[in-house]
Amino acid sequence: MSHFVRIRTQIREREHLAQALRDLHYQFQEGRNLVVRGWQGNRETAEVVVNTGSNYDIGFRRQAEEFEVVADWWGVENNTAIRQRSFLEQVGQRYSYNLVKEQAREQYLIVEEEQELANGDVVIVLSERG
Repeated sequence: MSHFVRIRTQIREREHLAQALRDLHYQFQEGRNLVVRGWQGNRETAEVVVNTGSNYDIGFRRQAEEFEVVADWWGVENNTAIRQRSFLEQVGQRYSYNLVKEQAREQYLIVEEEQELANGDVVIVLSERG
């Protein structure tokens, strides 16, 4: 029996996902049909695979317009310090941060200020060039 869980995300851009994982210091691979390892040798495939330092991986694969996360969370949580909820929140937050910064650059906006709040939220103040 497979322990794999699939979770939909709002992540659409692979390059911003990869940057978020780099920012969070995760080791990962990008490619096609990469192996995501799970319980008793069960496997899934993904385009981005995070190495957790155990025999269990976390994968991201495209489903329609977004990526879904596929992982054996029981194995990940019992063999690493990674927790599903905090991992997904951190990656989602960092993905959004990178996306906002890219969109600001594309619209020729200047980052005036960045502030990380006590709860981990980030406030970015933008202004027009001129």
